[in-house]
Amino acid sequence: MFAVRRSAAPVRQLLRQQPRRFESHAAHDHHHHHQGPVNESFGPSFYVAVSTFAASFLLYRISKASDDSFISRLITKYSPDQKVFEERNAIHTAALEQAAADRHLFVGATRQDYVDLRSTEVFNAGSPFNVAPGSQADLSKIAAHYHQKNQDLEVDRVARMKDGKVVSIFD
Repeated sequence: MFAVRRSAAPVRQLLRQQPRRFESHAAHDHHHHHQGPVNESFGPSFYVAVSTFAASFLLYRISKASDDSFISRLITKYSPDQKVFEERNAIHTAALEQAAADRHLFVGATRQDYVDLRSTEVFNAGSPFNVAPGSQADLSKIAAHYHQKNQDLEVDRVARMKDGKVVSIFD
């Protein structure tokens, strides 16, 4: 550790001292040779900036010559006529009136209050265990009604097949 301190001490003193600078102008003034004055032009960027300013001022003056601005004239040139807007509004109003009439038609229609029973077993879809006595309704009349309805449909189908109006896929 002491050896490191001994070797670092001279380095520390060198780092603390400011180096001497020999940059005085008085001492070196006689060595420099000054050149004569040079003719410098403004350069192309100056002329581009001035011409851009002049062109924009001229364009502004030309556009202010009429009552409407250039942008307003451009918009009126490419905007459709008022008649087109009236036709669009009339079509839109007719479509909305038709949609409202259709909505009133569907909302005012009577709903089917029953669902056609395809199978009587739908009522017995619950668990057969833990059924309280008297909780089940007698469905024999409903089953007989739908059984009769299906028989009538089958008789009509067979009669149509005999007349030749319907061809069965099973024959």
